[in-house]
Amino acid sequence: MDKQNYYNQLATSTKMDEIHSTFNDDEITIAMIMDKLMLESNQILIIILIAPFLLPASIPGSSTPFGILIILLSLSNILNKPIKLPEQVTNYKLSKQNVDKVFNVLQKALGYVERVSKPRGSLTTNALLIKFNYVITIILAFLLFLPLPIPFTDFIPAVSILVLSLSTLEKDTYLLIIAYIFTIFAIVYFASVGYVGVEIIKMVLSRIFSIFH
Repeated sequence: MDKQNYYNQLATSTKMDEIHSTFNDDEITIAMIMDKLMLESNQILIIILIAPFLLPASIPGSSTPFGILIILLSLSNILNKPIKLPEQVTNYKLSKQNVDKVFNVLQKALGYVERVSKPRGSLTTNALLIKFNYVITIILAFLLFLPLPIPFTDFIPAVSILVLSLSTLEKDTYLLIIAYIFTIFAIVYFASVGYVGVEIIKMVLSRIFSIFH
């Protein structure tokens, strides 16, 4: 078995360990991360980019560049051509401490998933479905952008993207179905938050108007 085939058969968590060990600088930019992952699938990079949203306390300022990059990577796969990334995104810097946090939380998440995941079914290799999954990823990444001071508005879409990407890497149709369920839950959750928000605004406005009548 040649080295590339051996590497391709490694568990995702093992690949993450190897990738993590290559980051030794005090500060790491998005461009540096992408350079080191040129030969990896976009799912690996998306999983790394989604990790800050899984942390109990998000990395300050990471949501915009990471969210933009997830969307652009997904578009690149849908269109089958490279997309030029804005310098604001590629020049974004992470401290070594934050990089360690990102990979540590990923190892925990991957550990849970890999205990139950294995290659099953054929849906994850369907070309049209793969493109559809990238469309879902774009929608979920947009949800990450929403500046809502509500619990879990980062965490829920992040978990959905993580499971969706892992289902492709692990070639697990069951995991893909779970990812779809998480996605539906995320959309319903955000729709509920939006509805409650609109009703609160209506109530506040009606009380304000009642004061002047």
